[in-house]
Amino acid sequence: MNKLKKICILSVMITFSFTLLSGQYTHRKNRQSEKEYIDSIKNTPYPWKLPIMGSKIRKKGFDLPNPNGLMANYIFGVQDITMENLAIGTQDDPSTFTDVSNIVGFDHITARVQVINFKYDFYLLPFLNFYALGGYVISNTDVALALPFVADFTAHGEGPMFGWGTVFSGGVGPFIFSTDYNMAWTYLPQLDGPSLAQVFDFRLGHMFKFKNRPQMNLVALIGTSYQKLAKFSVGSWNVSEMVGFSQEEKEDALNNLNDWYDELPQHSQDQLEGIYDGFSGWLENGEDTYLRYSFDKRLYYPWSMTLGINYQLNHRYQFTFVYTVLGSRSQYLFGFNYRFGFRGKNYLAGLTL
Repeated sequence: MNKLKKICILSVMITFSFTLLSGQYTHRKNRQSEKEYIDSIKNTPYPWKLPIMGSKIRKKGFDLPNPNGLMANYIFGVQDITMENLAIGTQDDPSTFTDVSNIVGFDHITARVQVINFKYDFYLLPFLNFYALGGYVISNTDVALALPFVADFTAHGEGPMFGWGTVFSGGVGPFIFSTDYNMAWTYLPQLDGPSLAQVFDFRLGHMFKFKNRPQMNLVALIGTSYQKLAKFSVGSWNVSEMVGFSQEEKEDALNNLNDWYDELPQHSQDQLEGIYDGFSGWLENGEDTYLRYSFDKRLYYPWSMTLGINYQLNHRYQFTFVYTVLGSRSQYLFGFNYRFGFRGKNYLAGLTL
């Protein structure tokens, strides 16, 4: 069993155990206003269909969030990517591509990504939440090419994204625990298919209550995040649109390309002739050059640290800020959450355990 699976299983076991013991934050302090609020929770009929057995939990004095939510998020992130097994060609069939991983070299590849997404979630159980998300991604990737010629350029891509996720959460007193796993597919025009990213988060936090405002709280969060990118990608790009060179830069790059190609052995020249003709034709005459490519990609360091706050104004409105740092990426998330419920008899409210 690999390290990630062990961490996931341990996190779920810990979260589930603490949830069964204590559920949501229970207002254990002895303020009179909190005692009155707990009494009102116990004696007020539970109005929502979800989560399952929510009314039984509520009667024990646990303050549950509204079971359904609509959330809008803005995310800005920067991440360093490593590219391996790069192959390029002029035909659509990847089997005809030429492996240039020993010929083409990069100083760095850094992606700057902006995401606007919207999420719908619901609590199936008091400790188990599911969500679906959709949005739009704008990506600008800074590429520093070292071989066969030196070039710095930015590859731009944008398109829709869709995904789903699940959260296990619970708490003991003022302490909150949660594990979040999600998968999201991004559709960019340069790629033949969607690009998959998987994220696993484990967070713990401390809840701070506001005197005389029992529905209001602020949670300070700290945790760790693991991001995995889909390894294999296939796509195409127009060299003329991607690399913007001045005439002087083109002349220098053409000289470097010719020197590099002339020094190759004959069998390598024969193998790379089509690619060389495409690049040299673009550098010399400005001809549109379309190249097909395939490569393996990954983050240099997939693990990161997360810091954040969640401010709940009341059962309806919440605001979230999360900062991801260390590892190969830094990321800022700003979110607004509106919570509601569907009225009706709570599922399994009459179940006796």
